[in-house]
Amino acid sequence: MPEEIRRLARDGKALQPEAVSSISSSLSIVGKIIGNGALTIFGHLEGEVRASTIVIAEGARIEGEVSAEELTIGGYVKGTIHANRVKLNSTAVVEGDIFHRTMVIEGSDASMKSARAIVRWNRNFG
Repeated sequence: MPEEIRRLARDGKALQPEAVSSISSSLSIVGKIIGNGALTIFGHLEGEVRASTIVIAEGARIEGEVSAEELTIGGYVKGTIHANRVKLNSTAVVEGDIFHRTMVIEGSDASMKSARAIVRWNRNFG
């Protein structure tokens, strides 16, 4: 064991990797979720969610405010989104405002860079 790890263990300071959490498809949550690590959402959330990295999987539903450094959307979001980097997968449906620095839309040549753009996106509209 390297000396630095032994010293931290003696001092009671455990080394902890970045937290990774998920909300399963069988869960529905009403409330506020705030974290610093990565969060993948497969279920339903009504309320506010904040984390460093958020993935909203295909089939997931969010109704409320979403804030992240990096956000990937494959499911449904109804509400306001604040993120530095946004990726909209081909299955994404967004009803609301997206405030971002960069945004990539899968399956298209579109890439947007803006300090504050408002986008309403639903790939299923003809």
